[in-house]
Amino acid sequence: MMQITAVFNKHCLNDVLRELFDNLIEGVTVMDVIGKGSLGIAEKNNEADLYPKVMVTIVVSDNAHKETAMECIRSHTQDLGHGAGKIWVTPVLEVERIRTGEKNESALTQPIPRTTAKSNTHFTATDTPSS
Repeated sequence: MMQITAVFNKHCLNDVLRELFDNLIEGVTVMDVIGKGSLGIAEKNNEADLYPKVMVTIVVSDNAHKETAMECIRSHTQDLGHGAGKIWVTPVLEVERIRTGEKNESALTQPIPRTTAKSNTHFTATDTPSS
């Protein structure tokens, strides 16, 4: 199991979430963050030069899902130039679904088949789907 963490420009979020959802990757956590990448921090008027971004965290069970999730992110953020963001992958030792006690891969999957059709739902940082 792996955790994929990505930081990128906020205006790409809806497209990334929609493609993740279309690829059946639904367990996503989104946070508003500010920061600056490898270009360094410049101070203007005693304020750090930091930019608003979003941080997306996804836990997947295998390499196939990892590559799918990373491609969903890349495909909507890669052409932004400097400041497009970063993706990193971290190993996950254990996952437990609190409600049922399911562990690891079974805790990452939906126990009930999806009955909702794909929609054009507009996601924001406060109403993103999460498992």
